[in-house]
Amino acid sequence: MKTALIALPATERLIDPPLSLAYLATLLEQRHHIVRIYDLGLEPQLNLEQLLQPLRSFRPGLVIVAGEQPDLLVSALSALPRDTVSGVLSVAMQRSGQDTLHLCSGVLQWLDQQRNGTALTTQLSLDRLPLPARHLLPLERYNLRAVGGALQTTLIVGAIEHDGRFVLRQPAAIVAELRRISHEFGLRHYRIPEPALTIDRPWLDEFLAQLVDAQLGIGWEASVQAEALDAELLRQMARAGCENLCFQLDSASLFDAFGRLQLRLRQAVTSAHRYGIFAHARLRLEPPYEAIPHLVDVAATFGLDAVRFEVVHTRPLDGEPTASQLQRMASQIYDRRRDRQRFEQQFGPLIGALLWYARALRGPSPCDEMPIEPETAGQGVALQKRW
Repeated sequence: MKTALIALPATERLIDPPLSLAYLATLLEQRHHIVRIYDLGLEPQLNLEQLLQPLRSFRPGLVIVAGEQPDLLVSALSALPRDTVSGVLSVAMQRSGQDTLHLCSGVLQWLDQQRNGTALTTQLSLDRLPLPARHLLPLERYNLRAVGGALQTTLIVGAIEHDGRFVLRQPAAIVAELRRISHEFGLRHYRIPEPALTIDRPWLDEFLAQLVDAQLGIGWEASVQAEALDAELLRQMARAGCENLCFQLDSASLFDAFGRLQLRLRQAVTSAHRYGIFAHARLRLEPPYEAIPHLVDVAATFGLDAVRFEVVHTRPLDGEPTASQLQRMASQIYDRRRDRQRFEQQFGPLIGALLWYARALRGPSPCDEMPIEPETAGQGVALQKRW
């Protein structure tokens, strides 16, 4: 049977390959399906009707539509070319791949039910899954780049079991997959989106040891918890090929009662740089928006190599900035603060601050080249006055 797997656009600007569907594709190919994966998130400028046109030439007997947003799932089902599609199934899917077991088991059981009248497929095990069908994904089209600009792809190291527990894969299985990907696709850089690798220290120690022994010559990045890092662990991570660390930050964690995370984060970033590891953060922006300038200002003091701002998805009220406007304003505040820090580090806190203000009076700094849009100017001034 010809089967089309459709991944709907995600809410994030930086999208990951839908590895959950790639795992499903391998399982379906083992059942003699002819599978195609269509990632609609790669063509944000097109509408759903245009994105689904390739189905007319493929003419699948089954279409499986997967996405995170319920309203977008409904819209995609309505936009399917009904004259070329006979069977349709919609499923929830996370780009992180944590729901891989749920998605694959649910689809296979549904297929069994349609064919035999009963669900024959047993529950799947993460370590027994075949490797995902990456050959069905245009990996080069995903805007994933490692430090230095080399092409990067994602890797799933854990998933949610059927009983709700989160389980990590066996380190030997992950290393074997890395070796195979490097051999078949020539990729040398990987990103582990979720979870934070530091949630299980014994597992992480074994994973790092096996990476060192394998000598794959690869680089990778992953999310970590600052409070779980120490100098010895960072040294082992560097030996195992770690090239970039990601810290998940929000106002609740940064402004805890004793400022413990701020201290540990500064120490972690300094130690990471000592071992040649870059450090960046994903900072969640959430109401009250008046606190965002102070939050961004604090985040600019950690010495991070980069920060990406993510807005908690709420429907803006009248007069409130949109998510993209908040991200733009946060980036401007962050860039100004980092620009001032560079002066202070070079000339000292007092003289550096004076020189920075003097340059600001003469004209905009390079980081101010992107102006606030006219319709958001008032909102930007209001936020920065509070700052």
